[in-house]
Amino acid sequence: MLQIGSAICEIALWLGGIIFLHREEKRKNFSVRIWISSIIALVLSIVLSIYYGGDFPFPKIVLQIFSTIALIGYMLWNWKVTPSVAIYNFIWTRIVWWLIIETWQFATVILERVVPLSVHGKCISLVVLFMFSYALCDRTICRWIPENGQKRIGPRKLTAAILICVIFELLAYRPELLNVEETNLLNAFPLFLLQWISAIVLYLQNELFRKSSMKQELELVNLLLEKEHEQYRLSKENIAIINQKCHDLKHQIRAVRKVTEEERDQYLREVEESISIYESIVQTGNEVLDTILTEKSLYCRERGITISCVADGKLLQFINPMDLYSLFGNALDNSIEAVEQFEEEEKRQIDVLIHRQQNFLMVNIINPVKDVLVMENEIPITTKRDRNLHGFGLRSMKYIVKKYDGFFNITQEDGCFSLKFLFPIRE
Repeated sequence: MLQIGSAICEIALWLGGIIFLHREEKRKNFSVRIWISSIIALVLSIVLSIYYGGDFPFPKIVLQIFSTIALIGYMLWNWKVTPSVAIYNFIWTRIVWWLIIETWQFATVILERVVPLSVHGKCISLVVLFMFSYALCDRTICRWIPENGQKRIGPRKLTAAILICVIFELLAYRPELLNVEETNLLNAFPLFLLQWISAIVLYLQNELFRKSSMKQELELVNLLLEKEHEQYRLSKENIAIINQKCHDLKHQIRAVRKVTEEERDQYLREVEESISIYESIVQTGNEVLDTILTEKSLYCRERGITISCVADGKLLQFINPMDLYSLFGNALDNSIEAVEQFEEEEKRQIDVLIHRQQNFLMVNIINPVKDVLVMENEIPITTKRDRNLHGFGLRSMKYIVKKYDGFFNITQEDGCFSLKFLFPIRE
């Protein structure tokens, strides 16, 4: 029974590693890798289970360290994760694995006092408990640990997790828990309870770091919003100056008629060049949207980028001006950055569509893109090197859209990036 139970436990430990990592990005030729490494893991598990049946106390510890290194290597070999993420997942795998085994030990000892259990009955119950527990973990802990779809394991978080795991392991190797069948349950239960508390502390530690990360991200988003608000104020003043200049030009044109024909032609050419900037002025019926589109159109005009706009700005009146500026400012900045990578004039094009579709307001911004986008949590992964300091624009847009009960959608088709906002219209 000892060797059979050991084999089940060793195999379950490797399966636990798969449960905690199966949502991570897989390496190339994953199916081949996982089969080869799993066969090696199965052989190693059988060897370990046979070895644990002997009476060799010190080498068991050495072999246990080897098993730990092998499982972490198994994770790194099959999934695209960093060593810190692999170690953190191993810690969770190890703790959950121990808790399942010890829960089963306590349960069988208690049940045997009422109903005798056969060897096969114990093995079947152990397998069933592992299957149920892993399925429950996959639906709960494995989904709760990642932050925005990814695990962020910094040095402090990893160090704290390792410390908790060491404490947990010291408790697990206490004689009272190693030999539950021969120990008074009243003596073993406090240690078992401390192990559960350690697991809860590990989860709370993860939540604490998640909250801290969210707070830092929110502070950075707020800082970006403040800068955008200031930029909006300055842009509004610049557009007002342009409008005033264009108004003055009308009066200057009247004065041209009184000069000679030669002077008139020269002056008109200068006026034509000056007033051509007015072609970039956009009028949609919404002052904030006009300011944003005009500012971006002026910028694009200097760089050979065309912004085509078909928009009913009056439909956007329900959105706060600052939110509206942030929403379209971020969206157009991303589109401009994408089309600037093209040299072909026909691809340096951005389309902005704002219209009503039944009881919804549809906003669609379309532009060509060079590369295929990699999505993570419904948002493209930023191409910039420092992902911690970039990629907040789309998150900010998603937050604003959600604020107005809207829907946020990103698609890529035929080399074009399409960003859609859908807002319900309340009559």
